[in-house]
Amino acid sequence: MYDYLIIGAGLTGITLCKKLREKGIQNVIVLEKEGEIGGLCRTRLINGHTLDIGGGHFFNTKYPAIFDYVFSYLPKEEFQYYKRVSKIKLGDYTIDYPLESNIWQLTLPKQVSFLMSIIRNGESMGLKEPHNYEEWIRWKLGDMVCDEYMLPYNQKLWGVAPEEMDIDWLHKIPRVNVEEVLQYSLQRQQDTSKFPAHVNFYYPKRGGFQRIVDALAKDERDYICCSEKVTQLDYNGQYWKVNGTHSAKAVINTAPWPDLQRALDIPPELLADFARLRYNRIVVSLYESDYEVNWHWRYVPDINTPYHREFFISNFAPDSKPGGIYRETNLLRHQADRKALAEVTTAAAYPIPVLGHKKAMDNILNFLAERKLYGVGRWGRHAYQNADVAMLDAITFVEKITG
Repeated sequence: MYDYLIIGAGLTGITLCKKLREKGIQNVIVLEKEGEIGGLCRTRLINGHTLDIGGGHFFNTKYPAIFDYVFSYLPKEEFQYYKRVSKIKLGDYTIDYPLESNIWQLTLPKQVSFLMSIIRNGESMGLKEPHNYEEWIRWKLGDMVCDEYMLPYNQKLWGVAPEEMDIDWLHKIPRVNVEEVLQYSLQRQQDTSKFPAHVNFYYPKRGGFQRIVDALAKDERDYICCSEKVTQLDYNGQYWKVNGTHSAKAVINTAPWPDLQRALDIPPELLADFARLRYNRIVVSLYESDYEVNWHWRYVPDINTPYHREFFISNFAPDSKPGGIYRETNLLRHQADRKALAEVTTAAAYPIPVLGHKKAMDNILNFLAERKLYGVGRWGRHAYQNADVAMLDAITFVEKITG
């Protein structure tokens, strides 16, 4: 009988296991459906190129506890530290991110159109906040930013129509300071100290992002069972029986809930809530091409281009051969490309914020928590959490349940 059975050996599951054991709870097991640990944070070395097969991952956080946690297992000296260089491709132009701070890099007619649109955004005009995704983006950023960047980019990323999407995940977008936008355009420069997120980041000097996973998991390997997919979860009122072989007093899930639905005995009143939990899948395609730019990645909102983001590997992975580029494409938009050195499809990439998803997840978690089945991390919460937030969620959860 285990005290805790953890589903999924990504960063969240590994952190849960490590922190539970630090609290003296040694009777723990982690079940991982894949043949290896890491989830979305796995790395492959292909033709000399360091490929993060789950898409773009970079380490930075606003939480000192997460820096302390990661650096205690993989010292800071093992990382390269970078000032972020990210770009946006708009038509024939590539400009610095974020768009609203770098409109001055466009042609003069484009600058005028963007500036007039931003000045007239609904939030600045004091209009009431809408509750539809597309209308909210227009209200927040203006029509031009919406039509030429935000709307097509997010359609490509999520793979759902704007009217299907909620707005509760958009709280991270700060209010557009119209005066600052005008100032940047007149001065033809931006204030990088007011960058919206991740001005700088760390990346392992060797081994790709998986190096972090391997460092954190070093002492947890004996507690992880790979190649064991959870197909049956039975609760008898006192404990859980998992796959008919493992008994546990409590279960912590870090995997996508839709993948576990068939394993659970779901009451009819929660079926509609489970139906609101959706995720997308992306294809990561590796290419080799000479480039002289210093960019780390570039956003590509053009709706006619299949991929939505591309990464210039040797600019952030010191051990990677020059010329490596990988691109992220929503699986629904992807077409196999013979020019690619490799193409990897994720099992799950991002929880899709469809209308009502948060309330649905709250209903599910509240019901299952009474039976000691909990959800933690990106998939356990069905929320768009970066790696640092997922690790923090795991640490906070262990602190809570252990008092």
